[in-house]
Amino acid sequence: MKLWSRRSSIRARLGRLLVFAALVAGLCYLGLDLVGRSLMDRYLTSEEFVQRQDLRYLDSLRDYIEEESVTAWDADKLTQWVYQQNVVSIQVVRDGMVTYDSFYPEADFITYPSMGQYYEWGDYHDMTFADGPATVWLYGYYYYQYDVRLLVISLAGAFLVFLGVVMAGLRGTINYIRQLSQEIGVLEGGTLDVPITVRGRDELTDLAQGLDAMRSSFLEQTRRERQLVQANQRMITEMSHDLRTPLTAILLYVELLRRNGGDPDKREEYLDRLEGKVEQMRSLADHLFRYALSSGETSAGHTEAVTLEAGVGDALSELAACLTQRGFQVEADLPWDDRQVAVDCEGAARVLDNLTSNLLKYADPHAPVTISLLEGKDRAGIRIANALRPSADGAESSGVGLASASRVMEQMGGRLDREETDDGFQVTLFFRYV
Repeated sequence: MKLWSRRSSIRARLGRLLVFAALVAGLCYLGLDLVGRSLMDRYLTSEEFVQRQDLRYLDSLRDYIEEESVTAWDADKLTQWVYQQNVVSIQVVRDGMVTYDSFYPEADFITYPSMGQYYEWGDYHDMTFADGPATVWLYGYYYYQYDVRLLVISLAGAFLVFLGVVMAGLRGTINYIRQLSQEIGVLEGGTLDVPITVRGRDELTDLAQGLDAMRSSFLEQTRRERQLVQANQRMITEMSHDLRTPLTAILLYVELLRRNGGDPDKREEYLDRLEGKVEQMRSLADHLFRYALSSGETSAGHTEAVTLEAGVGDALSELAACLTQRGFQVEADLPWDDRQVAVDCEGAARVLDNLTSNLLKYADPHAPVTISLLEGKDRAGIRIANALRPSADGAESSGVGLASASRVMEQMGGRLDREETDDGFQVTLFFRYV
């Protein structure tokens, strides 16, 4: 989502920053120029400073005349010296006639003689040339020399102030860009838990928000993939446990067939139960196959509205028969009624198979296993209670069977409650009324 407007965009902010920096730089230039000119007016126009500079340039001219044997009429050499000094003008007068004037360096004063005139804004000094004495008028532009230097200093100072204001104004944006670069580096390293800093209301804000949304999307995708892996591992564990339970029952019925195979009625009963267990294993295998195709959670089949007896009666009878064949005593108190509950018959059979497996492992065969019916306001329940086998106190349990049974009950809209005491254990299966 766009969080910035034209007024808050980077271009607009940069434009306002440049205008502000230019104003500050202009004020800085005026301030430096004002202070500089005040100091120049105070020191460079004083009579003492002017006299000192005049004497310095006159001494330089005397040395030049002596070294180069310059005459009062030697315009070329005098012009060369004036150009070298760059801040003075001179006029040479002999016997009232001008022999050289730096204002007119090309003038031929021999052919066109000119009377010397007196300048009030300069000083006259006697000086000896190679061809005799003459009077030299000298005027120095010392103030203008420093005026150029003041201009350079003022412009340089204003530019530095302009650059400093711009850099100070961009520091926050530059630091934010560096911060985003560091956070992107963290993301490249695979750490997705560190959020991207979203700050301001400009194009960088939109960029940071987009990066953070992408980070959140990757994090959510990673979380979902991890959940799928965990669900896959849990499903394989539960299915493996659920497949072992009917296999145990099959082995039991095979053993009973070997012992009671001569009785046709018993034999037919055991074969029917074996067929049911094989069908249950086939159904579990189908569930596993569907899960592999969909890569999703296992789920219970479609629930249907039936009486509690119709939904779980057969599975409870098989549980009781299996326990009885193994030497357990089963006490059942099941006053069935006609109220209907939501039951997935296949899922309920899986749940009771898991409970049968747990009872065979951990229940005390010398104490009765009780099965009772509970009625609530909106639910009906079946409670299975048993005493714990003494040798099972220290036995390790993975908890897979009860966890799988609890999940199946939740998928059909019910609930599994468990309660463990020092010497007993009970599980209650609740089915909701419809």
